[in-house]
Amino acid sequence: MAIAEFVLSRKVTTLDEALRLLSESGRPVLLETIIEGEPAKGVLINYEDYQKLLQRLEDLEDLQAMYEAEAEYRAGEGRPFSEIVAELEAEESADVQS
Repeated sequence: MAIAEFVLSRKVTTLDEALRLLSESGRPVLLETIIEGEPAKGVLINYEDYQKLLQRLEDLEDLQAMYEAEAEYRAGEGRPFSEIVAELEAEESADVQS
């Protein structure tokens, strides 16, 4: 999915029409108002592309955390592995109980 690709070719007035346009085109649909100069109000994307986008964001968050952890390690601010495992297990246990 190319994030910059939008379908702008048709005016739609209902959600059903916007969803039909999304289904027909297979590309994101930019939702705008008829007031010129107003910013876009939203974007419709199909569910599969939405899931891919979420996965990419999660991957980027993981990568950022990895770089931050490496920087901490290089700065001598690392923690013992056993301490981190215990912390993760405690978080997981708290999530299960909620």
